[in-house]
Amino acid sequence: MGKFSIKLGQLLWLVVLVLIVTEVAIPQTKKYQVIVPRANLYLDPSEKSPLITTIPAGEILVQASALKFKHEWVYVYYRSKESGKTVAGYVKEQLIRKLFPEVNSILLYSSDQTLKPREIDFNQKFELPLIWGMPADKFLEISGRPLNKETSGELEVYQYRQNLMNKPCLIEYIFWRNELVSARFHLLETYSDNNYYISDYLKLKNYLESHFGQPAYEQIDWLDPTYKDKQNFWGKALGSGQLEFRSSWIAGDTEIKIILTGSDNKVAFLAECAGLKYKELSN
Repeated sequence: MGKFSIKLGQLLWLVVLVLIVTEVAIPQTKKYQVIVPRANLYLDPSEKSPLITTIPAGEILVQASALKFKHEWVYVYYRSKESGKTVAGYVKEQLIRKLFPEVNSILLYSSDQTLKPREIDFNQKFELPLIWGMPADKFLEISGRPLNKETSGELEVYQYRQNLMNKPCLIEYIFWRNELVSARFHLLETYSDNNYYISDYLKLKNYLESHFGQPAYEQIDWLDPTYKDKQNFWGKALGSGQLEFRSSWIAGDTEIKIILTGSDNKVAFLAECAGLKYKELSN
């Protein structure tokens, strides 16, 4: 367990954004992210059921049924980035978190659409209080009282609202078994044109490359290639869930990951810092 250097701490603000766009009146396809070191996917809603696969932290799941099973199980699809295959099964709800979060009113979320987003200010400095494995009480001494706290079994999530690099953001710190394992970032503004998300993703990716080199993992995934050769329509493809971007870097004891995905004209530009040692743990 080691503390980041000042330089790295100042750069981690770049891992900023789950971007939330306009809600629509039709039922939404829910997407989730695994936020514990690993989550088991079972054939049936029981830990005694056959194990289909083990999903590492940070991976994206798509809800396959709106019904909850036995009050704590969610039926999901998971597309493995290694094999490219999609499997379906049950995962415990406490091990995952909505990719499009329901932001508490106390966090002052605004759903007004931004016609021209403010530029990310790369010159502003910010250092996150991240020491992987830090217990919650020590973290609270440094960061102060959160705006909101959520607890589910061995999982605790602390939420803070801060302006980061000219962007109003919600930061979520994830504690698993009383150890800090990751931090997630959400932008508290909406873009009227989904192409701005792609532009910001590429700017952020290029900046991270200038500091950490080429990504350890990178993928542009077309689930439906209808608009692949029509770049002006990439924003539409993104919002409808046809297009997804992923990049990740290794920096010391930390994995830095950015994911741009969407569903039903909602776009999530997810950024996360996670302690590498927790990727090797099982539940």
